[in-house]
Amino acid sequence: MDTYQYKYGDRPLEGYTIQRAAGRGGFGEVYYAISDSGRQVALKVIQSYEQIELRGISQCMNLKSPHLVTVFDVKHNDQGKPFVIMEYVSGPSLADLLKEAPGGLGSQKAAFFLREIGKGLSFLHECGIVHRDLKPGNIFYENGYVKIGDYGLTKAISTSHHVSHTITVGTVHYMAPEIGAGRYDRSIDIYAMGVLLYEMLTGQVPFLGSSPAEILMKHMTAAPDLANIEEPFARVIRKALAKDPAERYGSVQEMVEDVFGTEHVRNSVSQFASEELSVVAEHIAQKIRGAQPKDGMGL
Repeated sequence: MDTYQYKYGDRPLEGYTIQRAAGRGGFGEVYYAISDSGRQVALKVIQSYEQIELRGISQCMNLKSPHLVTVFDVKHNDQGKPFVIMEYVSGPSLADLLKEAPGGLGSQKAAFFLREIGKGLSFLHECGIVHRDLKPGNIFYENGYVKIGDYGLTKAISTSHHVSHTITVGTVHYMAPEIGAGRYDRSIDIYAMGVLLYEMLTGQVPFLGSSPAEILMKHMTAAPDLANIEEPFARVIRKALAKDPAERYGSVQEMVEDVFGTEHVRNSVSQFASEELSVVAEHIAQKIRGAQPKDGMGL
């Protein structure tokens, strides 16, 4: 069983009491906590980095969209450790859903998720924010809504440490070729959307390798295998994964519209019952909560 730094009843940050561990990410551990005023929150403990650039994340605080996991605040405890205080989402991540569907989600659910992720990502881009680390573990489903999390955090940490985003922060399977050269405009998020669409349809990412360097090289030189992917998805993925950013879609909305411009996709998604997905999501969420360490109380 995984060992987490904090247990039920701990108060690592003034004003918040840990209820249980909620998972681990690239930046550290996440906990379900209750504030002294009774608000349910997610506390993300930034473990791997001693500093966090507060200015880098301040523009991401309290953005109002049902398609974003709200970032309420960033605070340091008495020992100087940074905590990100976020909206608590009880539903599973897209990574959890994919784990339950090794062969992919199917074209109907993939198109639904693409459209809903696109709403949150378009909102971020309109606010001048590039996500930089879009991946299944940062996308959540709850009560009919798809929410994007961890936006702004990658930039805040990279800026703070003047480090390359390429290996230190982020996931190589979703990285656009130009990231190695330090380019971070919205086209890298569109590239990541192409990878996500491929993974949702097939159950695996387009480029695999035995090391980060090998995977990054494939992002720069290899073409994705689209032989078993139907249209319009194959065409859309090919364009989103173009090596040259100028050849990709100019916006997330343009990419989504290219998929939904096909009548059979529109008809399929219009018949999609989110209640069915909610039942699956709740089953997965309960399974995940049941697997978490239970300290002090059966939560």
